[in-house]
Amino acid sequence: MISEAYPEVDEDLSSSDDDCMHSENEAGWRGSAHNGGRLPDLTRHDDDDTQRSRRKRDVAALSDASRLTKRRRRQGKRDDRSDPKPIEPLERDSSGRVVFPIVIGKGQDEVRIHDLGRVVWDREAYHTVRYIWTVGFRSTRVCPSIKDASARCVYTSEILDGGELPVFQVTAADMPDEPFRASSSSGVWKQILDILMANGVGVKTHASGPQMYGLSNLGITKAIQELENAGRCAKYTMQRWVEPGHEPRTDTSPPAPAEDRQFAYNSSNE
Repeated sequence: MISEAYPEVDEDLSSSDDDCMHSENEAGWRGSAHNGGRLPDLTRHDDDDTQRSRRKRDVAALSDASRLTKRRRRQGKRDDRSDPKPIEPLERDSSGRVVFPIVIGKGQDEVRIHDLGRVVWDREAYHTVRYIWTVGFRSTRVCPSIKDASARCVYTSEILDGGELPVFQVTAADMPDEPFRASSSSGVWKQILDILMANGVGVKTHASGPQMYGLSNLGITKAIQELENAGRCAKYTMQRWVEPGHEPRTDTSPPAPAEDRQFAYNSSNE
């Protein structure tokens, strides 16, 4: 009806629509010229964002899986501590007491244990699942000197009573007034190894503190487990041993009364 009464209006509308469509098509083709003349993909940016998000999720999932695998491996190693382990018994006198010094390792890895120390069972920081940090423990080993890289020096490793936390101290024989101290065995030895490395001495800066102390030796672990009150260490996992000619067995101190273990548990939560 409108086109019949006002034919010029129909022409204007048709012309306007065609111009708009033509302009849009030109813009669309110009925008898609890099795409081989195809019409632009209006969903491309959304797809790219989706793919990036998916990749981020995949990377995060792989990272989480890797951490979980490492955690399970570490947990598995801890669980294996209950398996019987073969050891060579330490030398003992006619009364059954350990003969000091206890010599373990050979060559550059030789460590001499002079004192096993005493068990502090009622302070949770003095033992872990793997180790009992006995106060008074003392060992020595020979390493390159900090003062003279061409010389070798005796280092004395000790565990001291520091109150709530044990103190790990290492003293070089040629620097008796300048002991190194830290809150862990690895931490104190890392200080020394870092200095030796800076002095051009080829040493391992990632060496294990318990190994440097001599505490990782199974014979020493067994001897410490036999000390008085070792069985009262609530977190520590007692190990089992296989000695030559003997069946697997567990060496522990006399079982702690229930109230003592409860006290140790409560103390660890304070």
